[in-house]
Amino acid sequence: AGHAFQHPPDWVDSTKPAGTTPIPHWSGSHFLWETVTLRFFFMSPNLVWFAITALVYTLIPYDLAAARTWSAGWIRVRLVTNLVVVLGYFGFWHVTLYRLGWARRKFNPANRPSWGTLVHNVWYTTLGVLQWTAWEVILLHLYADGRLPRISDAEAFATASNMVHMMIGVLLVPLYRELHFYFAHRLIHIRALYKFVHSLHHRNTDIEPFSGICMHPVEHMYYFSCFAPCLYLKLSPFHMMWFGMHALISPAASHSGWEDHWQSDQYHYLHHTKFECNYGTPGTPFDLWFGTFREKLGSSSTYKGQGDKSAETKTRSEHHGVHTSAVGDILPKPMDAVYFAGTFAIAAVLYNAVAGASGPHDPSVAPLVASLVSFGPIALALLLCWAGQDKVSLRWPFHKEVVVGSFGLHLLFGLLLCNVPVFHTVAAVLSPHQSV
Repeated sequence: AGHAFQHPPDWVDSTKPAGTTPIPHWSGSHFLWETVTLRFFFMSPNLVWFAITALVYTLIPYDLAAARTWSAGWIRVRLVTNLVVVLGYFGFWHVTLYRLGWARRKFNPANRPSWGTLVHNVWYTTLGVLQWTAWEVILLHLYADGRLPRISDAEAFATASNMVHMMIGVLLVPLYRELHFYFAHRLIHIRALYKFVHSLHHRNTDIEPFSGICMHPVEHMYYFSCFAPCLYLKLSPFHMMWFGMHALISPAASHSGWEDHWQSDQYHYLHHTKFECNYGTPGTPFDLWFGTFREKLGSSSTYKGQGDKSAETKTRSEHHGVHTSAVGDILPKPMDAVYFAGTFAIAAVLYNAVAGASGPHDPSVAPLVASLVSFGPIALALLLCWAGQDKVSLRWPFHKEVVVGSFGLHLLFGLLLCNVPVFHTVAAVLSPHQSV
């Protein structure tokens, strides 16, 4: 394993228990320095994830000629490719850490994931791969049909300006992903979406690699909406794959549950143990700016968030975690089942609409279906909170924030970055003669 394992980050005091060394307070100037010097790309796991993406794109390239029509052949290639990459990458981290013992400093040494936990996490991870593949296929169809602007492979390195364009696009992906993740994460922590959507991800209070994209399908939709720049900028299909691969595989090691390996992430581990902190990533200053940064296990001198103990206790009880192999621990509760059924119905409407998009075109269908897909899950969650007479504030845990202020700002950006791209993508695929 060499220096890649059994060596915690340089700032960690190895004489203290794992997770109890305070994380350095990364300021805005530090983020700017990392960006300007490109350290965020070349001196981080981003370089590894980029290399994987480049290898996949080279060995199993997109077939845009085939993507002009919906056919099982080319779609199957994308699905199998994504499954192999994700299950292989996540499996590597799980096997090396939990089966081969390549690390020594577990954040919670008393706990190990059960087989029930693993089955639960792999199942929802697979659903995530299926959904990303669906979005990938839709975007490829839009590229092939000429409804999305793109730089072709032949043009990518034809001129110096195109090469610069390609490089800027490559660097944009991890930067935009960090911005998108923070606001998307804050959005799904608002009470209604947390209760019916994000709480599934938080069933893993002690995380392991396959918990990384173990999410409700609605969360997958908002999470994968990070492809938005592909809709509005002239980028290459390679950039689209890079967005997808970054979203698919980057959470594996950050959800490892161990402190002493080269991609360890105490920052996000604290989020899973404390829930209402560290919504962003270690390299960004957003949590520090808005008072939701927590630096270590135990008491915090930095956290100024609005979560309260009574509501946190209620929220924990809703997780009905996945640390046993009992079937009852991983099945949805009745109201959750209703929400699942509702979101499945929305997905069925989308599928039927896409399947019929090549037939006679009704211009009123596209915006209606796009609205249902992008905003329907939020409306359904709010409706079920009302029907179930939920006693917790609909704005919890941000109920003490000013609506026309921090709360409103985060809500606005969350909707713009998550819901609007989904709306535009669905509307475009259902409008054969209209560009995004």
